[in-house]
Order: sequence, then C-alpha cells, then structure tokens
Amino acid sequence: MDSIISGEMTAELIEGAADINTASGDMLSENGMIILCRCGSAIINVNYHAWALPYGGVITIFPGDMVSVSKQSSDFTVDMLVYSPNILREASLDIEHSIYDKLREDRCRSDSQVVSDIVKSMFTLLGLYFRQSACKCLDKLVLFQLKSFFIGFHDYISRFPDMVSASSSSKRKRDLFNSFMKLIEQNYRHFRDVNWYSGQLSISSKYLNIISKSISGNSAKTLIDHYVILKLKQELSGTDKSLKQLAWDYNFCDASFFTRYFRLHTGLAPRAWRLKESHCVTDPLRRECRR
Repeated sequence: MDSIISGEMTAELIEGAADINTASGDMLSENGMIILCRCGSAIINVNYHAWALPYGGVITIFPGDMVSVSKQSSDFTVDMLVYSPNILREASLDIEHSIYDKLREDRCRSDSQVVSDIVKSMFTLLGLYFRQSACKCLDKLVLFQLKSFFIGFHDYISRFPDMVSASSSSKRKRDLFNSFMKLIEQNYRHFRDVNWYSGQLSISSKYLNIISKSISGNSAKTLIDHYVILKLKQELSGTDKSLKQLAWDYNFCDASFFTRYFRLHTGLAPRAWRLKESHCVTDPLRRECRR
C-alpha cells in the first residue's frame, strides 16, 4: 500500500500478524497503530519504556515512536489497525491535545476487559468494510473510529486513575524525558547537541543526562544519535536521495562528515548500508529501520 507512504490518507487492518516487523531491532513508526494481542504475549518497548502486552492487551503507537519487541512468545499473534499520520491529524481536530499526551503516558491496557472488548468490536466492524473491495469510504470510517477510540480511552483512564501504570521514575522526570523525546522527534534534522535540548527544557545538560540514564539506561547524546541514525536509515532505504542531499537535509557540513558520522554509529558507510538494504525485502506499509 504505497499511498500510505506518499502522504495520502490511508489505513489498513492487519489480522493475525505474528509480529510487528521489529524483529531485527528498533523501528521508527512512520504510521500510527492500535495493536490488539490475540494470542501469546510480548514486551513492547516504546520510546525506551517497556510495556507488557498479554493476551487481550491493547497498545497504541503514534507516528514517530521508537518501537521494539522483546520476550515474544512463540504463539504471539496480533491484530493491528495501521493508519497514516494524515488520518491521525484529521482525527485530532477538535480533540484536546492533552488527550494524546495522556495516551502517550499510559498507552497500554492489559488489565481491562472493557478496553479489549471495545477494540475487538472496532476491528470486527472495520474488518467488514475492509473486506469489501468496492468500499470507497474506508479512510472516513477509520477516522471516526479513531476519534471515538481516543476520546473513550482518555475517558476510561480518567475515570479509573488507579489503573494507570505506575512509573519507577518521578512524574517530573518522566515528563521531562517525554518532552525531550518529543523535541528530538521535532528537531532531529537540525540539532544533535545535548546543550541545545537541555536549553529548550530549561535544565542543565548534566541533569538531562541523569534523567535519560535513569529512564532509558542511555545518555542523552546516545538517544539523539540513535534517533538520527534510525531516520537516516529510513531515508537511505526508502528514498534515492544522494549523500550530498542527505548531508544538507540533516545539517551536516558536508557529505564526508555525514559519512563519518553514519559509519561511527553503524560500522558501515551510507552507500554500503544502502546496498545491503537493497537486497532485503521490506514491508511497503511500515518500512523498518534495521540496526
């Protein structure tokens, strides 16, 4: 489904998937996803936070999230609604931004039959339409289902605050870390310096490193570089941009510096990595960034 890559409003319901295409490492999700575990269990790591996804559990992934899977059982199976950023933007109209912030903080529900039943019903309804090849309004159907899901999910966790997953970190540290990750997502092309990010958060670079290490186990600089490299891998495997163009797009002084940076973090020059990836079969809906 190439149109989901080109920016058109597109969605797909994937049923009975054995994984979410992260078997070879971290994936930067280009699209949003609602994932329902149909069988088995796994640990889904989203932006360095581990979420247990057992049978019947539901997790929400947003565009730009860093996702990986660990401790996946042999019978792990999921149904997924995958939707483009354009659909998410349209669904977000007239919905408070705080709803999405809340969902990012508590994106996984593994202890509620109500949420599981709601998502199962939503997938069943959408499945009836997706299986009709002549259906012309799939995007609108998904859009309105997403609106109701986001509002309903937010209402549920607001009514049952005791069910919100506890964090080992203080709320302030978690909020600062989430803001840091959001800043990386928004500014990775232009800024790779820890001091710039700490300045935006009005904290010292030392304190930002303390927060980063306590929550993710990695330094702030490692997280910045990791995100940049994943995006560069997407560009190299998903576009035909020249190294000179990529160096310009990502604010490197020249192609040589870009090549040294990429090799330092991957062990391969960009051209060599692109050649290696050209022999790999990738999913056209969710291009995967491999380590």
